[in-house]
Amino acid sequence: MLNTLTLRNVKRSARDYLIYLVTMTIIGTLMFAFHGMIFSSDMRAIYGEFAVFAALIGMASFFIMFIVIWLVHYMVNFMLEKRSREFGTYLLLGMEKKQITRIFRRENMILGVVSMLLGLLPGFIFQKIFINVFYAILDVDYRMSLEFSPWGVLITFGVLVLAYLMALVRVKRKFKKMHIRDFIYMDKQNEQIVNEKGTWKKIFVFIAIAYIIFFNILVFTSGMTMYSVWGFIVGLIAAIYLLYVGLSSFFVNYIKKKNKVIYKGANLFVLRQLASKIKTMRFTMGTLTILFATALLSWTVVMMVADYQKTELDAQIPFDVAAFSDKPDASFEEQIQVTRENANLSDFHRYNIYENGTDPINQFLYSHVDGTWKNEVFKDGKMGSSTYFGYDTYMGLTDYNRIRSMLGLEEAVLESGQYILHGKEKIDNLLKEISNTIPVKVGTHTLDLRTINMEPLMQNRMNGADYMIVVPDELLSYLTPYYSVMVGTLEGDVPSNLQEKLRDTMHYLDESINEELYEIQVGEGSNQVLSVSENVMVADNLRIEGSYGIVSLCFMLAYQGIVFLCAALTIMTVQQLSDASKYRFRYEILKQLGMNKRETEKVVLKQLAVYYLCPYIISIILSMFIGMFASERFVYFTGIQAAIFQYYVLALLVFSVVYTAYFIVSYVGFIRNLESK
Repeated sequence: MLNTLTLRNVKRSARDYLIYLVTMTIIGTLMFAFHGMIFSSDMRAIYGEFAVFAALIGMASFFIMFIVIWLVHYMVNFMLEKRSREFGTYLLLGMEKKQITRIFRRENMILGVVSMLLGLLPGFIFQKIFINVFYAILDVDYRMSLEFSPWGVLITFGVLVLAYLMALVRVKRKFKKMHIRDFIYMDKQNEQIVNEKGTWKKIFVFIAIAYIIFFNILVFTSGMTMYSVWGFIVGLIAAIYLLYVGLSSFFVNYIKKKNKVIYKGANLFVLRQLASKIKTMRFTMGTLTILFATALLSWTVVMMVADYQKTELDAQIPFDVAAFSDKPDASFEEQIQVTRENANLSDFHRYNIYENGTDPINQFLYSHVDGTWKNEVFKDGKMGSSTYFGYDTYMGLTDYNRIRSMLGLEEAVLESGQYILHGKEKIDNLLKEISNTIPVKVGTHTLDLRTINMEPLMQNRMNGADYMIVVPDELLSYLTPYYSVMVGTLEGDVPSNLQEKLRDTMHYLDESINEELYEIQVGEGSNQVLSVSENVMVADNLRIEGSYGIVSLCFMLAYQGIVFLCAALTIMTVQQLSDASKYRFRYEILKQLGMNKRETEKVVLKQLAVYYLCPYIISIILSMFIGMFASERFVYFTGIQAAIFQYYVLALLVFSVVYTAYFIVSYVGFIRNLESK
């Protein structure tokens, strides 16, 4: 009998809480897919540093585990509340609490197992799709395999089972403390009267808004340190919860003012519903808003780094192979030999970068470019790397045209007394200012600017740092060779370990202080966040290495964002669908007052729209300024050519599509529940 009752209840719960079952299936699918990738031999074969991907996915799964535990705990308690009268009736009929607890526990475990089983096959399919995406982005051939890792399944089952067990253990304790009366009246606890005495709590709205504005000002002015930022973030989280504490009183106060607007149509009904819902769900609404904002920011970062991988990574390493030496007379024989032994070196060019003992341009850039630094590491007369070289960097026209020809670029022309300023697009305005304010002198010659070029030419340590000055060859006798560079062209396949073999030929690392030390002050350029700056560079190897890390980060943040968003929207949707059944009588009263079906549906649409828009708008306000600031800094420090609002808008578009889908499901289900008898 109990088994029959359990199965009947499972079917009913699966129907009533279908959106919850679907969300748990989606979460299970993603967890199966990503955990399976961690143990996939295909993923291990694609790149040697597989630990990076495993660590990132493990970190995401750690945070997602707590969200899943919270979601399951919330939903189990929610179902307990909605079925409390049923359980009270069971007690009146003579059932023991242990039997009821056992029935409820079995029902939820069956729902959990069903969602896990439903997610198993899609998870396996998505695992193969994601691996194929990895191989495609890294431009590596992939033959689909049917490899199946039981460890990924076990970890996913373990996390989900843990979530259900923790929720059900607390429910069991709750059952022990409750009596028949508690069960009968449990579902009434959310029907709180909004006509509270005094509405002084509305002041929390203004306090919260003031702090949010203050926080955003600090973000835009970089007014937070690494130590203080965590305190300000805690304050921001507190402000979000205070905002919802005050919003209910704010709406009640607005209703009490009896403005004409509230009596228009069904506005009074909608406002009272909203005030009551916020009052009883203020902590939950605050948590959902934080999850929404986190999902938005996660996807903003995904858009940033994905765009960088697509447009800028190749530009930072335009030559097939390159090497740097702090010695002006370096021949690069060892590097050339290693390259020839492992690949087809079809062409190469060795040349010098020069200096004239002055650094006015470097000093100008230090004072005008954000994020620059000077490394003060000195040991045995050697120096560490900084943003810019110790002296301004020069190159001869012949060498300049030689390396341009290797990239298929147009030949540059200089007349006597002219120079070319070659820099990065990220500092194009500064380059123009430099050409107008800082005279370029070589020996006794003062040169005039011919043009400013900004093609990617590997200006992170190799060909200067951010810029270089190209002068006629006849003026090189006035300059001093500063350091040496070799660039080359490879044909055919490039071994995946060539970068490592060439790194082994460089001996700059001082293991006693774990720093690279040089005979000169080496400049790495102002690109930060994502930058390629090494003593040797093999384009194919570094593209795979960089793309692997970027794609791993994208997968981790996208995975985290979709789980956070779906979990939060599930709670909102289930709440509304439950209210449609619980408070159907309220809408029956509206019909008795003369509202037809279409008008009632408009009231429902307005009610749901206001309810969904509240956390939607607040989460956008919270994340927009942080996302825009992060985008602006990302564009600035990476040198990528993009509008600062581009990444946030794309993330918001994805966010809004998923949000709208859940809203539509909620609206359709709400109307259906109202019409069901």
